[in-house]
Amino acid sequence: MLNIRLNLTINLRKVFAAGLAGLIFIAHLITPAYALTVSVKESLREKPVTVNLAYLTVTTTKTQAKLDIASSSVKYFDPQALAFLTVYAKGWKLSEWTCLNNLWNSESHFNPKALNMGSRAFGIAQFLPTTWQNYKVVKTASAKLQIQYGLRYIQMRYGRTYDPAGACVAWKFHQKNGWY
Repeated sequence: MLNIRLNLTINLRKVFAAGLAGLIFIAHLITPAYALTVSVKESLREKPVTVNLAYLTVTTTKTQAKLDIASSSVKYFDPQALAFLTVYAKGWKLSEWTCLNNLWNSESHFNPKALNMGSRAFGIAQFLPTTWQNYKVVKTASAKLQIQYGLRYIQMRYGRTYDPAGACVAWKFHQKNGWY
């Protein structure tokens, strides 16, 4: 005769934790994305703007753009959308965005890892190695930082203080010379 004894021990804490994790996961699947919501007061004060980018269409207000830029998930944004949200949150007009979009599309197609093998220019704004050094910024693959550095470069070289029209001046210069 064969006697078999089974001892079954259930750790209620682990069962409860797994059940809670599953419930949270299901709740995230059911609830709409909170980043896309805009309060009613906000939408009444601000008129949303829509732009068509290479891979997506963005509809936002200035307030929502500022919130999106401050979000912890900003690192996952498409670089072109991130650039648009950054300049729109700063108060740029759509015509100024168009100039910047044309400029950086021409330079790197908004690829933060773009590398020109001839000149060693790198990133969205295609900074030369000397530009990284002259502006005292660390060479990085972060699209958010590259956009900030590129906007500062354009403002310092082609614009005046608080004048975002420097992007259109830079774009015109680029069209004549092939660089900016």
